[in-house]
Amino acid sequence: MRKALPNTMFNDPERSRLTMLRSWVLDNEVTEIEMNERQFWNFAHLQPIAEKPWATFMGRVIFVPDMPIEAQKRLGIFDSRNSAAI
Repeated sequence: MRKALPNTMFNDPERSRLTMLRSWVLDNEVTEIEMNERQFWNFAHLQPIAEKPWATFMGRVIFVPDMPIEAQKRLGIFDSRNSAAI
Protein backbone atom coordinates (compact mmCIF):
# COMPACT_ATOMS: atom_id res chain seq x y z
CA MET A 1 0.00 0.00 0.00
CA ARG A 2 1.41 3.38 -1.02
CA LYS A 3 1.25 5.94 1.79
CA ALA A 4 2.38 9.54 1.99
CA LEU A 5 4.59 10.49 4.91
CA PRO A 6 2.79 12.65 7.46
CA ASN A 7 3.49 16.34 6.85
CA THR A 8 5.30 16.67 10.16
CA MET A 9 7.72 13.80 9.51
CA PHE A 10 11.11 14.78 8.03
CA ASN A 11 10.22 18.48 7.68
CA ASP A 12 12.75 19.56 10.30
CA PRO A 13 16.30 18.24 9.71
CA GLU A 14 17.08 18.49 13.42
CA ARG A 15 14.16 16.24 14.39
CA SER A 16 14.39 13.74 11.51
CA ARG A 17 15.25 10.18 12.55
CA LEU A 18 15.43 6.99 10.50
CA THR A 19 14.02 5.05 13.46
CA MET A 20 10.80 7.10 13.16
CA LEU A 21 10.55 6.18 9.49
CA ARG A 22 11.23 2.49 10.18
CA SER A 23 8.49 2.40 12.80
CA TRP A 24 6.03 4.23 10.54
CA VAL A 25 6.69 1.82 7.66
CA LEU A 26 6.18 -1.26 9.83
CA ASP A 27 3.24 0.06 11.88
CA ASN A 28 1.33 1.15 8.77
CA GLU A 29 2.23 -1.83 6.54
CA VAL A 30 3.63 0.54 3.92
CA THR A 31 4.82 -0.96 0.63
CA GLU A 32 5.57 2.32 -1.22
CA ILE A 33 6.61 5.62 0.36
CA GLU A 34 5.53 8.98 -1.00
CA MET A 35 7.14 12.15 0.34
CA ASN A 36 7.60 15.75 -0.71
CA GLU A 37 10.95 17.07 -1.89
CA ARG A 38 11.88 18.70 1.44
CA GLN A 39 11.20 15.43 3.27
CA PHE A 40 13.24 13.54 0.68
CA TRP A 41 16.34 15.70 1.09
CA ASN A 42 16.14 15.56 4.90
CA PHE A 43 15.79 11.77 4.58
CA ALA A 44 18.70 11.60 2.11
CA HIS A 45 20.91 13.56 4.50
CA LEU A 46 20.44 10.85 7.15
CA GLN A 47 21.22 7.94 4.83
CA PRO A 48 24.68 6.38 5.01
CA ILE A 49 26.84 6.92 1.92
CA ALA A 50 26.56 3.21 1.01
CA GLU A 51 22.75 3.52 0.80
CA LYS A 52 22.74 6.24 -1.85
CA PRO A 53 21.02 6.96 -4.33
CA TRP A 54 18.08 6.53 -1.95
CA ALA A 55 15.61 5.00 -4.40
CA THR A 56 14.29 2.67 -1.71
CA PHE A 57 14.02 2.39 2.07
CA MET A 58 13.67 -1.02 3.69
CA GLY A 59 12.93 -2.37 0.21
CA ARG A 60 10.05 0.08 -0.26
CA VAL A 61 10.12 2.28 -3.37
CA ILE A 62 10.27 6.03 -2.71
CA PHE A 63 8.19 8.50 -4.74
CA VAL A 64 8.67 12.28 -4.73
CA PRO A 65 5.98 13.66 -7.06
CA ASP A 66 6.74 17.36 -6.44
CA MET A 67 10.43 17.00 -7.43
CA PRO A 68 11.30 18.06 -11.00
CA ILE A 69 11.10 15.09 -13.39
CA GLU A 70 14.73 15.40 -14.54
CA ALA A 71 15.96 15.31 -10.93
CA GLN A 72 13.80 12.24 -10.25
CA LYS A 73 15.29 10.49 -13.28
CA ARG A 74 18.87 11.27 -12.24
CA LEU A 75 18.24 9.95 -8.73
CA GLY A 76 16.47 6.83 -9.99
CA ILE A 77 13.19 7.63 -8.24
CA PHE A 78 11.07 8.53 -11.30
CA ASP A 79 7.68 6.80 -11.25
CA SER A 80 7.17 5.62 -14.83
CA ARG A 81 3.74 4.24 -13.84
CA ASN A 82 2.42 7.81 -13.68
CA SER A 83 -0.50 8.10 -16.12
CA ALA A 84 0.88 11.44 -17.38
CA ALA A 85 4.23 9.89 -18.28
CA ILE A 86 4.99 9.21 -21.92
